[in-house]
Order: sequence, then C-alpha cells, then structure tokens
Amino acid sequence: MTISRSERREPDKGASQPLFLSLFLLLLAFFIMLNAMSTVEQGKSDRVLESVKRAFPSGLSSDLGEDPLDSDPGQVIDQSVRAALGAVFRELLPAVPVEIEPDGNPIFVSIPAARVYAAAAGGVTPVMAELAGRLAPILNAPPAGTRLDLQILYGFAPDIDRRLRDELIFRASETVRAFADHEVDPEILSAGLEPRDPDTVRLVFRTHPAEATDPGRNGAPQ
Repeated sequence: MTISRSERREPDKGASQPLFLSLFLLLLAFFIMLNAMSTVEQGKSDRVLESVKRAFPSGLSSDLGEDPLDSDPGQVIDQSVRAALGAVFRELLPAVPVEIEPDGNPIFVSIPAARVYAAAAGGVTPVMAELAGRLAPILNAPPAGTRLDLQILYGFAPDIDRRLRDELIFRASETVRAFADHEVDPEILSAGLEPRDPDTVRLVFRTHPAEATDPGRNGAPQ
C-alpha cells in the first residue's frame, strides 16, 4: 500500500497541536495573573486614599512636592503656646529636637518614625497616643483670635515606590486620627509626605488668624 506525502505528515501535525495549545494557555494565564495583581494593588491604593479623604476631607495631601511650608509661613506663635508645647515634648520625648523659626513661627518637632507608628503593633505607638492626648488641649484652646494648626509630615526617600508611598500615607492618616480621637478639630489637622529623612516624622505647628482663609484647604474660610 502506498502512503501519500500528506498522510505521512499528518501525525506530526497532530502531535504539535497540544503543545502549542499548552504554551498558549500558559502565556494567557501569565498575563491574567499580572493583570489581577496590578488591579488589586491599584484598588488597595484607591481604597486607602478614599478612606482618608472621607475621614479628613481637607486633611491629607499625598503630593510628593517641595517643602509644604514655603508658601505658608503663618504668624508668630504666642509665647504661652510655645512654652506649653515645649513642656509637653520635654516630658514625653526629651531627646527630640524642637526647632522654632527665628520669627517665632512655625515650630518644628522631628520625631523618629519608630516612636510615632509601629507597624508590628498595627498603629500609632503608646507614646504617640499619649502625646496626642497631651497636645489636644493646646490645639483646641489657642489664644483668642487665633487658630493653631498641626501638620504631620512623614519623610520619604527619593526612590520611594508606590506601595511604600501608599503605606506612608496610611500611617500619616492614622497619626492624624489619633489626634481626632481626642476631639481635636480635623480642620486644623493635616498630614502628608515630604522629601526628608525617611526615618523621621515632623510635627509642624503654625498659627493663623481665626478668620483666615487657608489656601491649602480648598480656599474655604476657617
């Protein structure tokens, strides 16, 4: 019996089809996995930011810009307020530097990040929680006709990736929440990131006239 050329090739053709299909399915599964991973991370990021915005609609900035104080010097902080702030930090965190601008405003306090937020414990540290409680009366009762604002700034490295940035934003929002839990008005609280030492969190205190408009809060009168 004579076998034609096409009939002789048919077995080889049939044997290659399962292999081709297997490779195709593996490639398809790989791209599906990549797409699923990117979608989950994006969703997580969006949920964190939306949650923070709902809790503090004017309180959190995720911009990675220059020093946020350049365009907002505020006014001279009252001597009694400076003394009260200094007393709290000397008692709870005696080793941290408290810096005051030559004109008396703003006041900068640099705290090691590990003393502010403990990832292993899942939240702000006990000392930070106590600090929020001690600072709350000072923030809530500034001198007549003034408003005392607090900005919480987490430092970040120049090569920060998106996942770490989102984590720092979440930590900043939780630190703000520690103050809100002590009935500090969210309107005087804000948080964000700044290009500084990633192991440091800065607390920045500034005063403004009580009726002032803060351009960092959507231009709404305070």
